[in-house]
Amino acid sequence: MRQFNLPDLGEGLPDAEVVRWLVKEGDEVTVDQPMVEMETAKAVVEVPSPFAGRIAKLHGQAGDVIEVGAVLVSFGEAGEVATEEKVAAIPAAAGAVELFKLPDLGEGLPDAEVVRWLVTEGDTIAVDQPMVEMETAKAVVEVPSPVAGTVTKLYGQAGDVIEVGAPLVEFGGTAGNSATKTQAKKPAEEKSQDSGTVVGAVEVGNTVVAEASSAVVKALARKLKVDLGQVKGTGDNGQITQKDVKEAARSIKKTGTVSATKVEAATVTGTDTANPLSYKASPAVRALARKLNVDLGSCQATGRKGSITRDDVEAASKGVKAPVSAPSQADLNAPLAKGYPTLVSGQPETVRGVRRAMAMGMAHAHSTIVPTTLVEDVDISAWPKGTDSLARYIRALVVAAKQVPAVNAWFDGEKFERTLHSSVNVGIAVDSEAGLYVPVIHKADEMNMAGVRAQVQDLRQKIENKALKQEDQQDATISLSNFGSIAGRYGTPVVSPPQVAILGTGRFRKELKLTENGIENAKMLPLSLTFDHRACTGGEAARFLAAVIEDLQKAY
Repeated sequence: MRQFNLPDLGEGLPDAEVVRWLVKEGDEVTVDQPMVEMETAKAVVEVPSPFAGRIAKLHGQAGDVIEVGAVLVSFGEAGEVATEEKVAAIPAAAGAVELFKLPDLGEGLPDAEVVRWLVTEGDTIAVDQPMVEMETAKAVVEVPSPVAGTVTKLYGQAGDVIEVGAPLVEFGGTAGNSATKTQAKKPAEEKSQDSGTVVGAVEVGNTVVAEASSAVVKALARKLKVDLGQVKGTGDNGQITQKDVKEAARSIKKTGTVSATKVEAATVTGTDTANPLSYKASPAVRALARKLNVDLGSCQATGRKGSITRDDVEAASKGVKAPVSAPSQADLNAPLAKGYPTLVSGQPETVRGVRRAMAMGMAHAHSTIVPTTLVEDVDISAWPKGTDSLARYIRALVVAAKQVPAVNAWFDGEKFERTLHSSVNVGIAVDSEAGLYVPVIHKADEMNMAGVRAQVQDLRQKIENKALKQEDQQDATISLSNFGSIAGRYGTPVVSPPQVAILGTGRFRKELKLTENGIENAKMLPLSLTFDHRACTGGEAARFLAAVIEDLQKAY
């Protein structure tokens, strides 16, 4: 029995909803035959079959939300059980090669960068053997082999950015090819048994499975409002690729017409405001809207990239009106700019990797957190020369977290639940050329300052070597931003949910201070504490800041 898992349908979303099945259990289907209509955040997409064969089981009913990577359709006979012997008995065509494409590595991002290859061309490898280290937005991930066989080609070198769904590794002489010495010839229409296990389109031999009618291409065309029927494909045998769709959309945007070299008469469809698919919302949000009898058109979209959130739907159900937007800067500047030639130059570039993750994280924080910032100065004149300031900041956070646990916590805004943590895991904002990293000092409350410094150095070394792992950046309970090491006195650092607070430390300064003994020259450190006012009170935040100050004032 072969299983087909739901692929990423082209928008980087974690799930999709079953609208209706186009086949039933027991049906014989052909390659590329549409099996089901799935609703993503912005379109209803037909998902084609990657195999020719009999459908044994359909996983899910209309209205069910299926996660990307979960089983969608099982192929084979009813009651059949997948075994290694059964898989080995399905031989590949003589001389066939199998192309493994980069799957979504779990963060919904469109690409990843090759850090280093762990295999070379000609190597014979086993199933699940790590092949390559890929850097996603915030971590380095090892990609394992989906088959046992010989590596015939590696796509890309260290530093190359590979798009999700693009070729990564080519295999020849896989386990299926060498299972027996005498093999029956595979029917022309039958594809590799592992095609459905790879997220995105799969290429086997010289044939691209479902590329012409790929759900990814269809979803992209709907998103960019390009008529696929008018697009000339540049792929093998005239197949339409994602690149063809993007170029058609760019041509329309620039000139209002489509370039004849790529498209004959591509058209842009208008937005149908009566159609619920005109609004960007996840299947779960759409289900809530139906339950509350809310028209998505009445919701104010406050989510990332203009998406509608659960809070937006609930607000609309209670009749909460959206605030009137202030005029944009473009509106205010329009009269001044009229009649003047533009003096702006430069080419736009795609924001990738760490910077993309930062942008997405900041947008999410802005749409969910209710931030308030307290600022204060602390006199650190008592510090002896050579004091490790970063280690002192972390120690002060630990001391304050033990005194005011409400600030060393997580908050779930949807369930209105907060979690107080006994351990103090401090996320440290680290600036780099690639963008902002936030590695975590786990259980900082169990370390001395020398241990903290050693851990910080280790994490910074990992960032420089692009060896930072996902687990190095998870489970922070509170964060620190030491922006003063570069410049800046006060700030409004951004809280990263589900955390409820972040402490910003500014630049030292010397100032005259009036004391009981007269006027003295003091060394002052500015502090800025941003906290989520949904999760803790102003009093709790102020007491936390006071505890930080008290510890920082000590000489040792």
